[in-house]
Amino acid sequence: MRHPSTTSLPMLEPIFRALPRLYAVLTPDLVIVEITDILLKGLHLTREQILGHSLFDLFPNNPNQPESRVAVMECLQHALVHKEPFHNPRLRYDIQLGAGYEERYWSATTVPVLNDAKEVQYLIHEVIDVTDKILVERLHQQHQEQLHLISNATKAVAWEYDIATDRMTWGEGLQEVFGYKPEEMSRGGESWDSRVHPDDFEEVQRSIQQALANKESTWTGEYRFRKADGSYAYILDQGYTTYTPEGEPIRTIGSIIDITQNHDTQEALRESDARFHHLLEVLPHMAWTASPKGKVLFFNDNWYSYTGMRRGQTDGWIGTVHPDDSAMVLTNWHDAVASGNTFEIEYRIRHHLDGRYRWFLERGLPMRDANGNITLWIGTYTDIDDQKNTADERDDDKLESMLRLAPVHLCLLHGPKHVCQYVTPGVYKLYGNRSYIGRTAREIWPELEPMGFFELLHEVYTKGRTVYINEFRTQIDHDFNGNPRDAYLNFKYQPLFDSTSRVEGIMISAIEVTSLVKARLRAEALARGESGP
Repeated sequence: MRHPSTTSLPMLEPIFRALPRLYAVLTPDLVIVEITDILLKGLHLTREQILGHSLFDLFPNNPNQPESRVAVMECLQHALVHKEPFHNPRLRYDIQLGAGYEERYWSATTVPVLNDAKEVQYLIHEVIDVTDKILVERLHQQHQEQLHLISNATKAVAWEYDIATDRMTWGEGLQEVFGYKPEEMSRGGESWDSRVHPDDFEEVQRSIQQALANKESTWTGEYRFRKADGSYAYILDQGYTTYTPEGEPIRTIGSIIDITQNHDTQEALRESDARFHHLLEVLPHMAWTASPKGKVLFFNDNWYSYTGMRRGQTDGWIGTVHPDDSAMVLTNWHDAVASGNTFEIEYRIRHHLDGRYRWFLERGLPMRDANGNITLWIGTYTDIDDQKNTADERDDDKLESMLRLAPVHLCLLHGPKHVCQYVTPGVYKLYGNRSYIGRTAREIWPELEPMGFFELLHEVYTKGRTVYINEFRTQIDHDFNGNPRDAYLNFKYQPLFDSTSRVEGIMISAIEVTSLVKARLRAEALARGESGP
């Protein structure tokens, strides 16, 4: 039989590159000689930038994690020395982003390729990103430990519900708090369902399903739970749910605390709250209250009549604010909550009937207890549109001048599509006279696709992590005359969270550090005995 000609071997190259796995082929001295297309795409590099280069030169190790390089070398060296595959299901090797590193975890497998003399000719190195899985496991472990501590400290009842298998597990404190022995509780979810007070069951189930539909991590509920002696206890229940990458709920762990003794006090507080809200309702202005951490708890009817928001809804209020003002409002409100200082700001709010924006002065005052701790925020809106319009032109000129001279350039992106809601004039120096407001990041900056810019935005938005890129070299047309100059900027990509702690947008800030970088470069040049730049 005639063997295939060696001239047919080149056809294997495109086949290898098209494999749907993250493969790299290395020489025994760890030089990359081939790589699959899917891995190449994830690295945001060209094949010419990778082939012929050493593995660790291309992917430097995080100096704060020296053991990471050791783990990778162990995988490679075992395959080289023992001439057999080696698998490490979990190793940490951080990815360099700008001047820093992002924590990443991998499953790595190295397979040696031997020649006829049984010598290692190549190493096929496969990696699988398991970062999300590791972080979920870590969160689960942390919450288990926290629940154990809480249970011991508060006489709480810990529980865990495996959603896929409908398996309910009750922890310590069950008999002490509710009088049940573990063997008296069935293994399914009915062990909980059958003991919730019938008058409370429907509302509790509704709130749980709503939390799951919104992919919320935490759920909290107050209801009555039947004890072994037939009486009902008022309880506070909180659960923490983990999800698959596709958003399917996997498991909920939680803790139940008996608050029966405090129930009468809570009823009195509710009556007091009702009287307080009545006072806010009769005010001639729009008014609100918020928790010490800044979550809006209440709007009066004047707010709902003006904005058209559904009565009782407190989330999503930023949607009524003018897009050019929303970033400023969020920043100032977050700063006030963090500092505990009085909140006062002027901005525009949309009227739901005609769609026009009117100017309001919002004032927020922190209420404190005897120890000085904030217990509640109270705020009001005063319509200042008539006064504001008389000074609009003068104030707009002043604001424009301030923003043009400001050293920090800001851009607010909203939602998973990263729609631009706000930019300062300095952004035009960086990217020219483009349309920004109401357009997606991909529409505004299509040329940044090869640089991995949109993957970076996705990372910040989905994982809620702040990313820094320092001393990025670019060109700025400072005088808008078509003569750009070299400049260095520090970029910060910061997630913005809504009242439920979910990411709703990204604030991009850039500050020019050209003079500092050039001064450092001159100092380094002088230290080497060279003339500075």
